[in-house]
Amino acid sequence: MNNISKHIQNFLIIFLLLFCISKHLMGFELYPELGYQRAGTSALPFLKIGIGSRAASMGGSFVGIADDASCLYWNPAGASQMKSSEILSSRIDWPANITYDYIGAVYKISDVYAFGISGGFLHTDAMDVTTEYMPHGTGEKFYFNNYFLSITASQRITKQFSWGISFKYVEENIAELSSRTPMIDIGTFYWTGFRSLRFAVSLINFGPNVSFDGTYEKKVPEGGVVEEKYKEFPLPTIFRIGSAMEIVDTEYNKFTLTSQLNHPIDNVETFSIGFEETLLQKYSIRGGLNLNDSEKKFNIGLGLKLPIRGKNIIFDYSFSRMRYLTDIQRFTLKIKL
Repeated sequence: MNNISKHIQNFLIIFLLLFCISKHLMGFELYPELGYQRAGTSALPFLKIGIGSRAASMGGSFVGIADDASCLYWNPAGASQMKSSEILSSRIDWPANITYDYIGAVYKISDVYAFGISGGFLHTDAMDVTTEYMPHGTGEKFYFNNYFLSITASQRITKQFSWGISFKYVEENIAELSSRTPMIDIGTFYWTGFRSLRFAVSLINFGPNVSFDGTYEKKVPEGGVVEEKYKEFPLPTIFRIGSAMEIVDTEYNKFTLTSQLNHPIDNVETFSIGFEETLLQKYSIRGGLNLNDSEKKFNIGLGLKLPIRGKNIIFDYSFSRMRYLTDIQRFTLKIKL
């Protein structure tokens, strides 16, 4: 009993620490109708794109599950909770002909420790250079791409509690401009002991402000120009707290419900709810809603697990209906080792 109380105390301490960091950074406000005025105020917004078809089809309500290799994005504490090592590859068809490719791998060192490595690459085709006097193009091309590399360590302290941390390097390139910065993700995962109910907390994309390298020329009222450094912007830090529980859990049928509060630094708070229905441990149907989100309408998805040569191969697909932008599709392949 004393050990359980101690683990609960540790979880609450870490939760309060992450909560206080988020409050200091973002001015914490539980599910308000305010916050849209902060939209577009952070750098590297591609880091907010949810990874994995399974998580996306559940509305991104995934920090309380985090039991596949996409946990490296959602909650690094989930890596040590996984039952086996896994490789995950995902492609996202983002609006405006933007493509986001992601690959991640979790290696289970033991029942207690897990190590992960991941990377994402967002890119477009070459685009035309235009000017005020040549709006149809100068004949030149430029490229836009973002990428990140990350390493993760996760420890399962007890059967109930685990934590994890990721160190990321992120770079953005637009034509001849570039920026780069380090950041960290940190998360916790706690099984309550009541059936399969668990709670989880994650703080991702935490680090220093970032700006483009170099300088630019700025005209001054007195005449002439001066060299100015590019303005710094904060990272797209997000604080998430979520829960999950299996309502039904048998050999033939598993039904999971999830919920999650999302607090980004650069927008209004949202609340996500999702479900996953798995039949015969092979076929999955998923759905999710994003409440208080002016852009996302709903999310649905399918999953199929096939045993091939002693390995479990999983194919996941998700579809996200958007209000103003093009609808989003994600395709994910997972190999359990």
